[in-house]
Amino acid sequence: MEPYILLAAFLLLAYTWAGFPLILWLMRKLHAAKIVRTPLADAPAVSIIIAVHNEERNIEAKLTDCLQLNYPPDRLEVIIVSDNSADRTEEIVREFSSRDPRARLFSGEGRSGKSAAQNLGVQHARGDILFFTDADTRTRPETLKVLMENFADPKIGLVTADVYLGQPGNAVAEGQGMYWRFELFLRKLESELGILATGSGQLLIMRKELFRPLQPMYGDDCVLPLDVRLQGYRVVQDTRVIVYDTMSNSISGELRARVRMTARNWTGTLSRPGVLNPFRFPGTAWALFSHKLLRWLTPFFLAVMLLANVALALRGQWMVLCALQIAFYIGAGIGWLRARKGAPAWVFAYPFAFCLANVGFLLGMVKVIRRQKITSY
Repeated sequence: MEPYILLAAFLLLAYTWAGFPLILWLMRKLHAAKIVRTPLADAPAVSIIIAVHNEERNIEAKLTDCLQLNYPPDRLEVIIVSDNSADRTEEIVREFSSRDPRARLFSGEGRSGKSAAQNLGVQHARGDILFFTDADTRTRPETLKVLMENFADPKIGLVTADVYLGQPGNAVAEGQGMYWRFELFLRKLESELGILATGSGQLLIMRKELFRPLQPMYGDDCVLPLDVRLQGYRVVQDTRVIVYDTMSNSISGELRARVRMTARNWTGTLSRPGVLNPFRFPGTAWALFSHKLLRWLTPFFLAVMLLANVALALRGQWMVLCALQIAFYIGAGIGWLRARKGAPAWVFAYPFAFCLANVGFLLGMVKVIRRQKITSY
């Protein structure tokens, strides 16, 4: 029995991390869903919505970025929704709006979370296009103008951008940098095939009529693309546009982010079962199953594979594969030890980052199973 269990786990892992990307790449070589991208003759009104909580360090630079976008000034507004900020965030926004009334401040009642703040922002939005972004995300002046070209195609409902996660600083950043490049590669292929159903919360821009109020337990980057696909519109990753964000350079910070992402995205994806219907959305359902659900189950496949392999190795079978697995985890352990000391982890950064991500996936799944509260920020 163990050889079959080992083989099944290995094939699932191979498909998730190598087979699926290869199939996507081959499909893209044979076919691509065209997008009509042209400058819009009449610039639709755009509402930039920023939900914030204690962002005094970032908010002024963010407002400056937004209001320096190369877009008709009378067609642009910036809505800042403070989620019970206790620092100088609201004061800074008021000072800024006194100089430029396109920036408007709203506050919710008490601490209600990012999703509730975004819902409040949409209620006050005057624009036909909603532009969701974060306070610590940086953009270039041409960002909005380029993104808006996608909406010349009436089939496009939501557009997201490539996100650059700053400069590698240690083993966590080095390994996660490669992981993130792999993620963007998959999203690019899915976008070009017209089956993408995910986005980056640092920048999501969409048609206002497609917005559905966000529930507090799910993230905008998960459910907004799903809602757009359910309404029959495409989600696009525009690789011409780059925005900048930071990532945690600490083990605990990266782990918390991975746990939160897994828990919110797992529950969010399953809350939209229609988009997983292979008869209605065959390509998107396949991509979500392969790209998201199987990836989040990877730690279980890894555990099953290792246990089955050890059982076989004790009987003198499959010993080389068992040795390779153990060597991989030893390498991850070396990377962890060096990361804790703040030292370069060299090649060990990659097995360590892979294992760190999968520990996050596992803890996120445990959080879902135990129905624990998922924080929004």
